[in-house]
Amino acid sequence: MCSLVPSPPPAGQWAKLADANGTGYLSIYLSEPLARYPIRHITRPADNKSDPNIETATYGLFSTCEQQMRSKIVRERRPYLFFATKHGHKQRALAGYYKIAWYTESTGGAANGDYALAASEIKFIDPIPFGALAEPTRSVCLPRFRTIRPVDAPTAAALLGVIECAPARTQHYMAELRRLERFAVYHSGYSYPSWGRVGPFSWADAARYLGSSTASTRTPTTPRSGLWRCAQCQHVITSKARLKACPVCQAMESLTAEGE
Repeated sequence: MCSLVPSPPPAGQWAKLADANGTGYLSIYLSEPLARYPIRHITRPADNKSDPNIETATYGLFSTCEQQMRSKIVRERRPYLFFATKHGHKQRALAGYYKIAWYTESTGGAANGDYALAASEIKFIDPIPFGALAEPTRSVCLPRFRTIRPVDAPTAAALLGVIECAPARTQHYMAELRRLERFAVYHSGYSYPSWGRVGPFSWADAARYLGSSTASTRTPTTPRSGLWRCAQCQHVITSKARLKACPVCQAMESLTAEGE
């Protein structure tokens, strides 16, 4: 199968996710048009993506992406998270998977369903268009859905089987992540300009993203203006997605919608 077996998350705050019945979710992500492999969209203007965070084998640790899905994965104990994207294909294509084995409370708090997820197995492949999948899996995946779709145990097993049979390309994805981060630094001075971040993500960054922030009382919606004000430093920043940390002062859960 040649799945990458990541290092387990640091001991202490992470709980084991028990597999209830082999089910999962199919998750659509935006991929990087400048990359050779469909890594996440690192250079997306005002919305640099951090998930799937294959360098730490996590999801939702650094970002606010798909909070409802993350909450359901924990509540329903669905261990399989399959990833799909377009990346030059006319239709969505299967790109890889995580087997989620751990979870913990993140900055938004468990009351808001803000859980970070960590995987015990990951594998990414040359993307396989949904239309090339065998039935009945093709009929489950092809009908249009927005960003996530729950998959039952037979579908999860079938998708896993497809990925198992494909050559592993996870290290190629990692190489492209690093190349595009260097590209972003060259052109902007930052690996992730909308985050105000230089350098890659790693477990060294994780500690401040773990545990509910006292400033977090609810999950704010993204303003139509794309403008946010930091309650700590009062800077107004532009971001198409809610950030867990202010890109200026790095205060956690300090951003509120501006001009709404």
